[in-house]
Amino acid sequence: MAITIRNIEKHAYMIEELKSLTESNVTTKALIKGGYLAVELGKTLEEERKQRLLAEERLSALQNKIQQYLVSQAALVDAVNTAPGKTQD
Repeated sequence: MAITIRNIEKHAYMIEELKSLTESNVTTKALIKGGYLAVELGKTLEEERKQRLLAEERLSALQNKIQQYLVSQAALVDAVNTAPGKTQD
């Protein structure tokens, strides 16, 4: 397979970085390996995004439980303090 890169000067930095990243001295090999890396990184990114969303949902649920607990606690304290027959100190 032949790959033609026009205006190679515009892409020289990227190509050299890609060669370094893929540990390849051949531009076409580096481009192909880079493509596979991009696909794998895309999959990893999507999985991380799903895990982050799940963690955010769990955090939100826990925050709601804490808020409900605090509201219930305040209501209980208020009920105890305003109960009939309670003596004021």
